[in-house]
Amino acid sequence: MAEIISASHDVVFKALFVRNPDILRAFLRDVLDLPLTEDDEVTILNPELIPETADGKLSRLDIHVRMTNRKFNIEMQARKTGFDAERVLYYWCEMYSEDFESGNKYEDLEQTYSVNVLGFKYLDCAEYHSSYSIREDNRFDRLTDKLSIHIFELPKVPKERISSDNKQMWMELIKADSEEALEMVRTSTHNPAIQKGIDAVYALNADTVLREQIRQRDKAIRDYENEMAHARSEGKAEGKAEGMVLGEATALARVAEAMRQKGYTEEQIKDLLGDHHDETKGK
Repeated sequence: MAEIISASHDVVFKALFVRNPDILRAFLRDVLDLPLTEDDEVTILNPELIPETADGKLSRLDIHVRMTNRKFNIEMQARKTGFDAERVLYYWCEMYSEDFESGNKYEDLEQTYSVNVLGFKYLDCAEYHSSYSIREDNRFDRLTDKLSIHIFELPKVPKERISSDNKQMWMELIKADSEEALEMVRTSTHNPAIQKGIDAVYALNADTVLREQIRQRDKAIRDYENEMAHARSEGKAEGKAEGMVLGEATALARVAEAMRQKGYTEEQIKDLLGDHHDETKGK
């Protein structure tokens, strides 16, 4: 069956949830085990798909959401490059404190979730879902529920499908890169939101405007990576050449110093080293 652009592509991922807030709410409910209902209004704070800036095609396509006195920063990270724990914490902090102003009460800060779906293995564990909070080191008492960081690693999702495990079914939906894979998810779950998500992925793949945006973003990323690789290559070549020059200068300096210790005058050293004499001074 035909291949598709899966929801593990960050453009498709964001479009899937930004265009379908009800699917997004069900996703967060199932993967975070939150008591969310259809009455909970979903407010997407950055609905723009790809920012219209000079470097917009290279920017993070995260989703900022506010719902039921909670905030969510959701991101699909397909490439390992640039991802680390400090980055996750930085963006969590940024969202947690972005609305806080002088005079506000600290207790009014909202519970903030960081949801990171990864297309690669990152953590040294077998589980595909890892969650983090702030706890006491020995008793493991939770200090506060304001911080909640979740990492989902798609390559670790078990091959054996458990139809009753909605969390796993969402990961299978995001991973699915062919019609066959999507239909296998469809037959494996009765979750109506996941069924709707499957239809939404098909619709996004049929959207010619979106596919062109994906093509342009992928091209911009490839061009950027090629430019960086070329710059690194040139930098290494320049560094090697500079190292050779520095090495030659150091060798000349050592020769000159040895000559001084043997009683040669600066005039004699200059006669022997010629134009290189000045390079030996102060070495």
